[in-house]
Amino acid sequence: MKFKIKTFKGLDRTIKFTYNDTCFKYINKNIAYLNVGSLKKEYLQYIFTEIKDTKGLIIDLRYYPKEFVVYNLAMYLASKPNEFVTLSRTENNLPGLFFYGNTVKVGEINKTPYKGKVIVLVNENTQSQGEFTTMALSSIENVKVLGNITAGADGNLSSILLPGEVRTMISGIGIYYPDKSQTQRVGIKIDYFVHPTINGIKEGKDELLEKAIELINN
Repeated sequence: MKFKIKTFKGLDRTIKFTYNDTCFKYINKNIAYLNVGSLKKEYLQYIFTEIKDTKGLIIDLRYYPKEFVVYNLAMYLASKPNEFVTLSRTENNLPGLFFYGNTVKVGEINKTPYKGKVIVLVNENTQSQGEFTTMALSSIENVKVLGNITAGADGNLSSILLPGEVRTMISGIGIYYPDKSQTQRVGIKIDYFVHPTINGIKEGKDELLEKAIELINN
């Protein structure tokens, strides 16, 4: 078989993994949906007042977060502080030496956290801040992660200037789970592996979302 496929230079195409519609909607009367790609911190108080009696919440992290909502979002979901990440750093006085820093917690004492099931959706587009957000949310007792392998690019950005005025960036710190298991280059831990199928894509289905709805209903 022979095909002619139109190609594009990288700079000619900008792909944004965000929705154009609202960050919040109801799947049905019992299940709420949040798209972190367009979620602002200021919306959270209203949203969680609105959904407090729902059976479940789906948080879509297949899109890069619009704002850094990690700690704000966890305030409404967690009943207590939870350890979720350990950072490693370099020792500048001893090149080649790395050391672990303190384990970071998310959440606070909350007597009225959201009680429904929470499913976080991830895929290969979940990277960096999206992966960090997923790590934090997955430390909360009623939260599960569903999808397929994330980018494995968690961490900050450290800029490097190379000869010829070429600039590149790397993750300047290591990002680990509290048990020191790896996230960078391997991705975030997933509770339910779900991959889109060819038939599902042809039919316009969101099979990850459908599975999340099924898990909440059961």
